[in-house]
Amino acid sequence: MSCAAAAALTFGALASPASAGPTSPPQYAPSATLNVDTGSPGHEVEALWLDEWRDDNEKTVQVKSPAFEAPATLTFNGRQYAGKARLRPDARPGQAQARVVTHGGRAVKKAVFWIDPAKASSSGSSALVWLTGGALAAAGAGVVGVLAVRRRRKRPVTP
Repeated sequence: MSCAAAAALTFGALASPASAGPTSPPQYAPSATLNVDTGSPGHEVEALWLDEWRDDNEKTVQVKSPAFEAPATLTFNGRQYAGKARLRPDARPGQAQARVVTHGGRAVKKAVFWIDPAKASSSGSSALVWLTGGALAAAGAGVVGVLAVRRRRKRPVTP
């Protein structure tokens, strides 16, 4: 084998990976994160998608979960995608899974989030507490006023 042939084979073997071009990166950055806040059934939660290798043509992405009433549309805000999703009223407390599909359907990332047990609404009981407290304060002021007037009337007038 001639030196030229050996050099060609060696160069060809070394050059072939380089001539094939760089390997394409994953469809989303390895550090890409999907985050869904913890929430209670029937309430809204915030969903965030951060992908440093985002597709410039993708202005919105959708996050889906069986726990959501409907898919959440996240809009790019200059740094990440953000949006809200409403949890189904009958969503079971515990772990739930969400997924985002990006890059024209070529990339899927999943995340786990938590659903808290349904919390009783405190708005009605709070109003009742304020109403009861106000009524007690008014009654107390009335009693103090009556006692003050009676005490004043019982005092003898001294000339």
